[in-house]
Amino acid sequence: MLRVSPAPTVSVLIANYNCAQFLGGAIHSALRQTLKRLEVIVVDDASTDGSREIARDFAARDHRVRLIELPTNAGPSAARNAGLAAAEGTWVAILDSDDFMHPERLQRLVEEAQAGADICADDLLVFGEGRRPGEHLSKAQRQMAYISLADFLNSNLIYGTVPATGYLKPLLNLAFLRKHALIYDTALKIGEDADLIARALAAGAKYRLIDSLGYFYRKHPNSISHRLSRDDLQQMLNGDMRLKASLSACPIEVAEAFARRQISIERALNFDRLVTAIKSRSWSQALQIAIHHPNTISALGMPLAARLQRLRRIQVSKGQSESTKKACLISRQRIIGPTNGSSAYVLGICRALRDDGYDVTLVSPNAGTIGRLPVFRLRPEMSVFNQIFLRGVWKLGNICVSKDPRIALAAVMAKIARALRRFGVERLSYWDTPAPYVIGAPWQRDELLYVARHASKSELVIADYAFTTPAIPFALSESARSLVVMHDLLSVRESRFKDAKLPDSVKTLDEASEMQLLGQADAIIAIQDIEAKHVKARLPDHTVLLSPVVCASVDAPQPGAGKSVLFIGSNTAPNVIGLRWFLEFCWPQIRAENPDAELVVAGGVGSQFPEGAPRAKFCGIVDNLAPFYREASVVISPLTVGSGLKVKVVEALAQGKAIVATTVSVEGMGDDIASALNVCDDPVAFGNAVSALLSDNELRRRRADAAYTYFKQHYSREACIRELLAYVDGRSDVSASTVCSLAPYAHRGTSIEVDCVR
Repeated sequence: MLRVSPAPTVSVLIANYNCAQFLGGAIHSALRQTLKRLEVIVVDDASTDGSREIARDFAARDHRVRLIELPTNAGPSAARNAGLAAAEGTWVAILDSDDFMHPERLQRLVEEAQAGADICADDLLVFGEGRRPGEHLSKAQRQMAYISLADFLNSNLIYGTVPATGYLKPLLNLAFLRKHALIYDTALKIGEDADLIARALAAGAKYRLIDSLGYFYRKHPNSISHRLSRDDLQQMLNGDMRLKASLSACPIEVAEAFARRQISIERALNFDRLVTAIKSRSWSQALQIAIHHPNTISALGMPLAARLQRLRRIQVSKGQSESTKKACLISRQRIIGPTNGSSAYVLGICRALRDDGYDVTLVSPNAGTIGRLPVFRLRPEMSVFNQIFLRGVWKLGNICVSKDPRIALAAVMAKIARALRRFGVERLSYWDTPAPYVIGAPWQRDELLYVARHASKSELVIADYAFTTPAIPFALSESARSLVVMHDLLSVRESRFKDAKLPDSVKTLDEASEMQLLGQADAIIAIQDIEAKHVKARLPDHTVLLSPVVCASVDAPQPGAGKSVLFIGSNTAPNVIGLRWFLEFCWPQIRAENPDAELVVAGGVGSQFPEGAPRAKFCGIVDNLAPFYREASVVISPLTVGSGLKVKVVEALAQGKAIVATTVSVEGMGDDIASALNVCDDPVAFGNAVSALLSDNELRRRRADAAYTYFKQHYSREACIRELLAYVDGRSDVSASTVCSLAPYAHRGTSIEVDCVR
């Protein structure tokens, strides 16, 4: 078998015994790490449930996976020792066969450990059937940075009140382990990880702890860490005594920690004796134990609490439907309906899934998503979701109210500032400062926990934007397939704005970072063919689905009447910059040739033009775009920078309108798009094209017919959705190199709202 060359940075050790249900997810999470120089060593401890076949299949498909088969069952310590002996990495990472890791975990740990640590660990996300997912460590522990031997012993008291750091799954320096002849104690059936770490600390290891949730720790009835027998406890006590005796010098804080740990183990032993006496109805013996060891009485609440928790899990599982396919959308854009291009597009994907029999849940984990809207209404199109979880709001039917009174105050202050600006008062303009753009913000622990607690276990997890892929594992559906809706090639967008020396309203990424984020999903949904090919060339092992924007169409072309020019846009940088360009360089020329021409601007973009413009009507957010399209003579899309969604152009085609657009506006729509509309980048040519359409009714009718015909020929919702569903339903007609089309459910000219009005 070919070996990894150069030597792996990390050896991931998975000791497995009869864990076929979860082993594939564990191995998959190791292979999906952003740190690619690794090996995965699966040590099978004589399983009888098909686990070895799963490991063999992975090994056959990926040379980084090795399988070691033990002839007889020897226990987890012996299995891990076999893995340690075979490991070739600089670092060793222990992964239990029923757990999984975040894709970025090993890269983070290695970067931190290389600063001078021998051991490096992060926090656990603890979850399980019927259990509320939660972090393991306390806030104080997460802020420790480094753990000493005394700290470690004090946090690993049996039945202690402090979370046990012995449960953590650290990265270990393999050279340090071998230098000090450190292996797992095979006498221990439980607590073997903590014992090894304690001996490493006693040998002088530096233990780094980082504040990150990267390891997903499953608690279920079969977890051996749930059961403490008398023999297990005695072996722990014996191990502690041997370790203490091996220390040539024992600082007072370490000696005190050993003493507290010994007391806790002895208490657990006495508690075991008490429970045994009660179960055997030896009441006099139970009374004697309770009198001599009164601290065992308080522990009797634990079995009762465990029983109540099991009953609660049974009730939860009874209430869960197992027959319906489930999908979960994780989004940090404000989705309250098809109020802008990006939300209409995502709703289209969800509608396609809903029509295919999926129950779709929306999880919006950032309270800042609502921006400066203290109260808002969910549009009827939101009925595609079976469940909606919006953090930071009270939901009263379709009405949502922010829990944060500061948002209402900020909204009032912004309105005051805008009103004063109309009268030339700029002193309070800072009151109208946009709220932070949360789509691309770094993920916070509370957001990730919100996802873990509200994302129902699903067959399909969808990340809205590349920035969202780090949250995919927190949906706790490790066997699910994942998709990312990229919306835009953000690395290309960034360079275009820089070249134009213009500010963008969207956080951008360099190409390497963008590909790393997109690569954390199984499949990538691209908006344009050029973007799909760009991503496929850089991520050849991923499925890339081409999903151009298609909107519901009217029944016939609408050439319009009069001399009305329509622009529709949300409050994003490309729209603001494009409209300013049109008003400055094109509109004066058009008005000179057509004095009675009128510009109608619909959507949140108007909020950036408080000064107005001659013969221009800024309508703001409107409930129904249909009459605006119907009455318009010409629809314009004067974008000079940007990429991604082409909703404005495609919707205008669907409405059968005469259109004038720039090259940026129609990028990726096909070489023959010029047959359907006028493409002009020079402002004089752009103005001339608009003027010609305003002045010539027959020309306008022909261009409206051409636009409508082009739409019908190039965008078929039914045919395109078939490809998407072939992938999500796992049918064989979609391969890893597929580039297919999706016609998303889009609004029939219903409304448009600010994309990032904050």
